[in-house]
Amino acid sequence: MQSQFESVIENLDLLRILQDFNPCVIGTPPLGIDVSTSDIDIACSAQDLSLFRRCSHENFGRFDDYRCYDFAAQNLPSVMVQFNSMGWQIELFCQAIPTEQQWGVRHFRIEQRLLELEPNLRIAVQQLKQRGIKTEPAFAHILGLAGDPYIALLELEQIGHRTLKHLIHTRLQ
Repeated sequence: MQSQFESVIENLDLLRILQDFNPCVIGTPPLGIDVSTSDIDIACSAQDLSLFRRCSHENFGRFDDYRCYDFAAQNLPSVMVQFNSMGWQIELFCQAIPTEQQWGVRHFRIEQRLLELEPNLRIAVQQLKQRGIKTEPAFAHILGLAGDPYIALLELEQIGHRTLKHLIHTRLQ
């Protein structure tokens, strides 16, 4: 059975429209930790960010609350596109580095791995998210990670399954 966010992505044909930008659906809905305020996040990559801006404006500019703006993320030029459709806020994020190297995608992969290692982590993360805590800080808090939660999560990328599982079980007891 298809989930609601997947139906939105399919009905809007987002992955086909964005196919030239190597789109990757990330965020809380595909992890199964979404709350009522969650949005649909899609990370993209483009060497020429103006092409991404133009594609976004042509395809999504008609949607409610459409916004497109430039900013720096991890000291890299980035473009964020936001709009509302079918009851969801949709955020498209683009940088000129490969999608799989972007922090959002890397965080998503780590969070996915953690949830696969320990499904009970899902409940703890959702409880914090329902209190307004963002996803990465929620994971970092539960796992007892010190410092910047966004960097601390990235440091888990190279840790083996056994060590990660031990970390999770130690913290969830």
